[in-house]
Amino acid sequence: MPENTDHPTQKPEKLIAKLVLASSRHGDVVLDPFLGSGTTSVVAKKLGRQFIGIEKEETYCLFAEKRLEMADHEPSIQGYSGGNFWERNTLAFQETKKTVPSDIAFVQSKLFDSQS
Repeated sequence: MPENTDHPTQKPEKLIAKLVLASSRHGDVVLDPFLGSGTTSVVAKKLGRQFIGIEKEETYCLFAEKRLEMADHEPSIQGYSGGNFWERNTLAFQETKKTVPSDIAFVQSKLFDSQS
């Protein structure tokens, strides 16, 4: 099961990761009283937090359980690696680790300048 599910208001893992990192420390407990498909719990698990989720819809609970199982095998968060949040289309920079995010913004601005 990929990150995306059939839940109508699912949030991206990258967005939730920013919230979890800003509001908790490794080992803390993260509570999501409206679990949905489990994005908050999945991100908490991937970032080394404990988690509690509450959801009344059985289907969404099953989505969350499956995603939590998959997090054991795929611990990465798309757009977040090496302690940095990366912009879209920067995978080549991430893999080489030759460029830091601030340099990427400069490179991207030059790409747009050359197109005019």
